[in-house]
Amino acid sequence: MRVWVWGAVLAGGLALADWGAGQGMAAWLRAALAGSGTAAAQVSAEGFPARVGVRLDAPRLTEAGRTVLALERLTITAPVWNPLSWRLDLPLPQRITWQGLPFEATGTRAALRVDAASGRDLPLAGIALRMEAPALRLAAAKAPSLAAESLALTLQPTDDPRLWQLTGKIAAPGLPPGLAAALSRQAGLSTPLPDRLDALTLEAGVEVAQPLALLSDAPAALTAVDLRRAALIWDGHRIAVSGRLTVTSDGLPEGTLTIALSDFPVWLDLGLAAGVVPPERKAMLAAMGEYLGRQSPDGAVRLPLSFAKGRMSLAAIPLGPAPRLPQRQ
Repeated sequence: MRVWVWGAVLAGGLALADWGAGQGMAAWLRAALAGSGTAAAQVSAEGFPARVGVRLDAPRLTEAGRTVLALERLTITAPVWNPLSWRLDLPLPQRITWQGLPFEATGTRAALRVDAASGRDLPLAGIALRMEAPALRLAAAKAPSLAAESLALTLQPTDDPRLWQLTGKIAAPGLPPGLAAALSRQAGLSTPLPDRLDALTLEAGVEVAQPLALLSDAPAALTAVDLRRAALIWDGHRIAVSGRLTVTSDGLPEGTLTIALSDFPVWLDLGLAAGVVPPERKAMLAAMGEYLGRQSPDGAVRLPLSFAKGRMSLAAIPLGPAPRLPQRQ
């Protein structure tokens, strides 16, 4: 009999501690939002009894008095037995305002998991984003602006605290309505390309200036990207990109990426249709592609995309200024 009594007391104590943790977290977050000046939300405890966390109703971010991002609601919770593994759930459907534009987000699941390790500033131990059937539609539009069958993205640590493994896949991403048909027509393709890509995939090593931590005073800057494999497949036509880039103290990429294209004539015609390739370069690029394809064991055309001194070029053809990346701390 005493065992049952003590068991009931222990269960009650754990439940009370769980409830109190949720209330305490809600109170702390209310105070933090009130003092931020750029973020706001209605905060309440969430997850009791199996999880501890908060629900944010009408969260929003502002900049210079203007709303940058506004949601209807989201929850942030962690299991009672693992308070260092947090999950952010975005209930769907819901309305989202981004830079003043109203969108409707739909899907069957949208969850972000953030794992931390014990230690000073809570070192980051991994991030995983998973979305099922995501779609984002501008309120005034009839069709989604962005859509896919699924999206998965993970960032995992390695033995080196400054080196991370990034992997991602977007299955069947949709294109804006009419874009594929218009490009196919302008490119002179006999069979129009579908409105969805087959897939986008990514595998890369990411180097940062300092170990990542959730409570760090400043975010760690990107110092290098080792792009092991990135690929876009559209109706069987493939573009693959690989290579390594470093980032200077000014935030400029340096290095070379190799772009491998199967069915080079198709991509060249699409590039012309999209305005990416100047018409006066077509003959030269077609001849170069034919030559390189014959030299390649798999028939793919491989072109260097180079970054140097703030400029970028494709196979020695100048493309203009290089994008500026996050700077080192």
